[in-house]
Amino acid sequence: MEHMEQRHEDKEKRYAELVGEKLRRMRQDRGMSLQEVCSRSGGSFVVSTLSAYERGKRSLSLDRLCELATIYGLSPMSMLDIENEPEFQRALTSNAPLRIRLDCLERLEPEERRPLETYLAFLRELRNDPAREMLTIRKDDLAYLSSLYGVRPQALKDYLEKEGILLTL
Repeated sequence: MEHMEQRHEDKEKRYAELVGEKLRRMRQDRGMSLQEVCSRSGGSFVVSTLSAYERGKRSLSLDRLCELATIYGLSPMSMLDIENEPEFQRALTSNAPLRIRLDCLERLEPEERRPLETYLAFLRELRNDPAREMLTIRKDDLAYLSSLYGVRPQALKDYLEKEGILLTL
């Protein structure tokens, strides 16, 4: 399960990088240097911190985001608007049906596999589904399973996809 948490952390890191890239573009679009932004902040920002935000190496708090928005003459929401980024668009397409490859469950360690196998057996019995190779689940099923594992649904989804167990249609 630590693989799932690591995958989630990787996604959070990538989001920070995307926001940072947008921050840099907004600053550059205004023809401002890092030093100029720091000067306009009245000493609230230092160059190294602002640079770390732009590189996605440091998390940006809401307060700091609002300060930068004021300096750039924008709303804080427009600074977070990364919907046109290709990677963000791919994440939005996650409403596709989820299919579990029953024949690949053995890829998981026994303690990882047990809760999944138990729940999938319950679903198969409930649906009277004799499937041996593939079983379609809903997002609600994924949410329930993630609560069993103590991770976020996206982390479980990413982990199962990486292991070749979960297919998104």
